[in-house]
Amino acid sequence: MSVIATVSIPATAFPLGSMLDSDLDVTVTVETTVPTSEGIIPYLWVPLEALESVHERLENESLVDAVAIIDRLEDNALLKIDWNEQVNGILEAIRQNEAIVTSAVGTASTWTFRLRFPTYDALSSFYTTCTNQNISVELVQLHEAVTQENQRRFGLTTPQRTLIVAAYEAGYFDVPRETTLVDLGERLEISDSAVSQRLRRGLAALIDSTLAAGSRSTAETAFANGGLDDEYGPTSEYTRADDSSQ
Repeated sequence: MSVIATVSIPATAFPLGSMLDSDLDVTVTVETTVPTSEGIIPYLWVPLEALESVHERLENESLVDAVAIIDRLEDNALLKIDWNEQVNGILEAIRQNEAIVTSAVGTASTWTFRLRFPTYDALSSFYTTCTNQNISVELVQLHEAVTQENQRRFGLTTPQRTLIVAAYEAGYFDVPRETTLVDLGERLEISDSAVSQRLRRGLAALIDSTLAAGSRSTAETAFANGGLDDEYGPTSEYTRADDSSQ
């Protein structure tokens, strides 16, 4: 079973790490793509305020064959990076161990990657490779990929799971948020209203099948008795108040 690991490394350990000035409070984001032969990280979103310096440094980077600005959206520009065969360090560790970069964000001090490995052995080999190259790697989060069986057990439809995962990977749940409902809608080719409704229903189904599963009998008993508790009063009054806030 594949495993998903979120790791962080010092910016100095990554070929793109030195492209951001320490006095600029900006974040660059890797564009998530379907794995192809184009390279490990072929696309990068860069804030316009840092675009000129980042583009210049990438042009002078020995590991980069070519870099081009291919799109602009609001306050960011999308760069396409062609890496040469001499790529090393963290990128080589990712490639050697058949990891897929599902998301990555970087600042002047730290880069954080979300990587999907085919097995735990591949993750262990990745860590060993980094250690042997004196790359400091911090494991932030680790979990197994969700199977179709678990997806059904969590009560999610395929579109709901796709949206929740996309929102998580794009930083929708981060503080502050790294993306918006409109951005997610454009990425999934649905309206922001549909995104909002699908996200709420999916999260409700996920909570209902996990966190609330053990307490469902208690809640059902409370409703059967005509109310939740003294704080909220009768069930009918609580329901009306909740509906009016949506």
